[in-house]
Amino acid sequence: MATRACAVSEALNLPFTRLDVDSVLNGARRRTGLTDWGDERFIKGLEQTLKVVDDPQYTPLARAFISGVCGRIVVNRLKIEQWFKDHPEANDIPIDKPLFVLGFPRTGTTVLQNMLEQPAERRAPQFWELTSPVPWHADLERDRRARIKRIESDLFWAYKFAPEMAEMHEVRATTAEECWPLLSNTMSVVNFDICHGLKPYGEWLLAQDMEWAYAEYRRMLQMLLWRVPAEQLVLKCPEHLWFVDSLLKVFPDACIVWTHRAPFDCIASYSSMISLSRRTLQGRIVPEEIGPHITDRFNTGVTRAMAARAAHGDESRFFDVPFAELIQDRIGMVHRIEEHFGLKVTDRAALQGWLDSERSDGRGQHRYDAAMWGLDQDAVNARFKPYIDHFGIEVGEGPTR
Repeated sequence: MATRACAVSEALNLPFTRLDVDSVLNGARRRTGLTDWGDERFIKGLEQTLKVVDDPQYTPLARAFISGVCGRIVVNRLKIEQWFKDHPEANDIPIDKPLFVLGFPRTGTTVLQNMLEQPAERRAPQFWELTSPVPWHADLERDRRARIKRIESDLFWAYKFAPEMAEMHEVRATTAEECWPLLSNTMSVVNFDICHGLKPYGEWLLAQDMEWAYAEYRRMLQMLLWRVPAEQLVLKCPEHLWFVDSLLKVFPDACIVWTHRAPFDCIASYSSMISLSRRTLQGRIVPEEIGPHITDRFNTGVTRAMAARAAHGDESRFFDVPFAELIQDRIGMVHRIEEHFGLKVTDRAALQGWLDSERSDGRGQHRYDAAMWGLDQDAVNARFKPYIDHFGIEVGEGPTR
């Protein structure tokens, strides 16, 4: 029904289905009454995104969805620039020793982010503020309620369209989540490629200098800290694997926690998970093409991250977390991370308290066949051999269940 409605809207050339840059930008100007975009390098990413999704392989629903996403992003840009004009003091908010948890999906990054943020002086941004970063009201509590209500509505409809998502990784308005939605406001996110299948966009993005995008991302973190201060941020996202070099230029004192698990297990699980998005946007998919695409992109990510780490030269900025060791002793692993970066060690009772209340949303319990996604374990292990050998990663566990 939704696809049919979008097809009719497209045929009528209604504004929210127009896939040209001027329509998106002019629509944002009309909605906000604002005109200052800040750094306009985002427009190139907008052009690339709209160009790819205009291909016939994408459904009318996909074009309406991407048009809506882009519209929200450019509105955010206008509001962010205006907010900093109204609150110039936010430019001076320090971001000291931010903790970045990065690694493939399904490697324990969610557990680590939640446990590392337990001390009062640390915090991880929640989904409602990542997806809607600009305050709506001067009354902070009213602002919080309004933004949470909007995101809860979005999540309600998302689960209506794809109820299987709750079995894989349940997202709530107030859970700590991946920070790629902030980077999306620069139109520079790998997620558009690996999740939504915009391959030409991904190829373009991987050739870009991302330092400017991380500088913009830093400003957005200052906005979040202006509203809810903290001595240290705990951030999590696989996105950062591809751009460790730019991340370290903008955050030279970053503390990078890198999780490691057999690539085949992660790729098989992730291929199954993102197939929901691919089916929604493309209507029909070729399952055996998804695994090789994710394999290629993930291999590029770890290869680039290893090169950036070697070039940086300061190993004290990194801490490696083998997945098997994390599962065996999660509290001990958190303490080892804190000791490595010279941080105050979190009270064991506080960490155990989070573990005892950890939500049980069935993460990782969905069923899938790796071969369905065009994946062969030996071939994947051979492709990732330099990464596997360098970090001594255990392979042969079999697919995640």
